[in-house]
Amino acid sequence: MSSGRHDPSAARPAREPDQRWKAKVKTGVLWLLALAAVAFTVTVVWGFLQLDNDIDNPEGGFSGWQCAGQSGTCDP
Repeated sequence: MSSGRHDPSAARPAREPDQRWKAKVKTGVLWLLALAAVAFTVTVVWGFLQLDNDIDNPEGGFSGWQCAGQSGTCDP
């Protein structure tokens, strides 16, 4: 005979089918956005690691953007 808020026998009213569909779509979109954010972060981190490696180990000499201005390090 419990009539409190936490009574397990008092089930929540079922959502209408249209509201359930909207909730599933919203959840799916949020998961896709989260996965896209993770993929973007991994891509950016990988790019920075590749850049760091390219700067530390240049193949065929430095390219123009890697040379300090007026330093003469890239002059032939």
